[in-house]
Amino acid sequence: MSILTVSNLEKSYGTELLFRDVTFSIAAGQKLGLVGRNGCGKTTLLRILLGQELPDGGKVALASGRRLGYLRQEAPVHPEHTLLEEVQTVFAPLRAMEDGMQELERAMEAAQSDDDLERAMEAYSEARDAFDAAGGYHYAADVDLVLEKLGFSQADYEKLVGACSGGEQTRLALAKIVLSKPDLLVLDEPTNHLDITATEWLEGFLKGYEGAILLVSHDRYFLDAVADSIADIENYRLTVYKGNYSHFRRQKQEQWERQQVVYEQQQAEVARLEDLIKRNMGGNATQSKIRNKTRGRIERMERVDRPVTDTSTLRARFDAEGAGRIGRDVLRCEGVAKTFGERTLFSDLNFLIERGDRVGLVGPNGAGKTTLVKMILGTEQPTRGGLTLGHNVRLSYFSQHAAESLEPSSSVIGNIQDTGDMTETEARNYLARFLFVGDDVFKTVQMLSGGEKNKLALARMILEPCNLLILDEPTNHLDIASCESLTDMLAGYDGTLLLVSHDRYLLNATTTKTLALSGTGPATFFEGNYAAWREAQRAVPPAPAKKAPPAPNPGEARGNGTTAPSGPPLLGRGGEMNARELSKARVKAREAVLTTESAVHALEGRIAEVEARLAAPSGSVSDMVALAAEHTRLQDDLAAALTAWERAVADSEALGV
Repeated sequence: MSILTVSNLEKSYGTELLFRDVTFSIAAGQKLGLVGRNGCGKTTLLRILLGQELPDGGKVALASGRRLGYLRQEAPVHPEHTLLEEVQTVFAPLRAMEDGMQELERAMEAAQSDDDLERAMEAYSEARDAFDAAGGYHYAADVDLVLEKLGFSQADYEKLVGACSGGEQTRLALAKIVLSKPDLLVLDEPTNHLDITATEWLEGFLKGYEGAILLVSHDRYFLDAVADSIADIENYRLTVYKGNYSHFRRQKQEQWERQQVVYEQQQAEVARLEDLIKRNMGGNATQSKIRNKTRGRIERMERVDRPVTDTSTLRARFDAEGAGRIGRDVLRCEGVAKTFGERTLFSDLNFLIERGDRVGLVGPNGAGKTTLVKMILGTEQPTRGGLTLGHNVRLSYFSQHAAESLEPSSSVIGNIQDTGDMTETEARNYLARFLFVGDDVFKTVQMLSGGEKNKLALARMILEPCNLLILDEPTNHLDIASCESLTDMLAGYDGTLLLVSHDRYLLNATTTKTLALSGTGPATFFEGNYAAWREAQRAVPPAPAKKAPPAPNPGEARGNGTTAPSGPPLLGRGGEMNARELSKARVKAREAVLTTESAVHALEGRIAEVEARLAAPSGSVSDMVALAAEHTRLQDDLAAALTAWERAVADSEALGV
């Protein structure tokens, strides 16, 4: 059954056509990746599907009763909320139900007659069942889990959203979308602002997500892991391919090769027929008949178009030679420590980057990657120790916010002429290497897509020769073709490279060493790329697991929320319960049994799912390791939940329930 159906969509801005005749559908459970060059209309298409923008033609139909959730590249939030309050807006209906249950609890306490108590108890029982069915006893735990996996600690919960960075706000919006569990999840570059650990968790979550997904991403590993089909926008049309991104690339190449063969065969046949016409240009009836018949064959042919050659490749290069010769030692870090207040990012950090080294800088969000880069640049000072650049080092730096330095009202060509002192012709030729052609060079920055802005910022930076290149998340907002072009450009760079990125493909293809910051312990300087470092990490035996703390009462909710009580009920003044106290205690005891039993069933169900996946492994080694770790944790949680259930049953039996 289709959740979303799209028919004959068309969209232009002025004379610029984005796409036409776009027709496709998304089935329940389908995971569709949307790809295409920057500026082809991916985000515009998403906005049309969401009803935020009108098409010039065609229609979009969402199946009745289906919910759609959307994460865009710049996600809106409420700055006056705390982080926890913002996430809990997803559960407003549950929190209203929770408030209603508290009112009923107070009504039971204040009941003046047995009839009043009976009515309140009946209403409470119905409200409790509805609350349980809606996941009311588990949403607080879900919030904790998702926020933790997306890089937030409980210490962040009271932080005002307005004080969060743009990356934190995007991760917060992603948490809300994930927790809302819509029938169709629409994600526009969800891995921007995520560290690698969070990206890999999100991969696993989306792979197991029961709803449908429409996903725009520049991360080919992410698309390979999540997508089961790919929608490609090219030459104003959209084509859907079955399989993940790598399979799509193979299909598209094979399709191009087949079309090229058929095109060449048809062209050869047309040439043969035209030659036949030329050889029969005489005036006799036979030759005239041959000419007419041959022309008819040519006219009746269904012409095969020449396959379009991909032109979405950046053709620039980084210039290390023009920056001059440097010594062997490029960057020396000795005994560096950095603290902010009571928080220590790293202490006694020591490493040496030598000429020609290609280093990937990785670590969780908040571990200090950008802070370390700022200290190298001299815009941030270490608390202790020092960083020293080598002789004749000429450094170029690409910030993850580089596009923000562009003047919105300035033109594309003006940015290059101002930086590189070029004539218009020279600037046009240079910009063509970054896919700005024709009248595109006269567009203002504010008219560009996020990826186009990043390419323009990259074009400005490359004009300056450098022998030490530092890039901080350079692939954010780029399309996959541009990411792959950047990979080739970096692979051909002869200088020294320090690359901060969450793009595992880029790290593996361009770096040979890894500097891993933890944010909580010592850093690691590893000989090998990211994949080799991760493999080495997996080979290290894990530290003995700490004993899990006792599980909270499964019915417990955060703050002043409703609780499912356990333990012996309070006694009356004389040490014995009167009839009313006994009745109330029995209600609470039944509540405790039901909620703890529900928690046990939920954990048993999840354990069964994990065991089934472990028994028939289909993912990567890292997926299997993560599943095994989850299985261990779930078993501990189940043991604690069973203890809570047994205690609740014993208490209820003691009350004669």
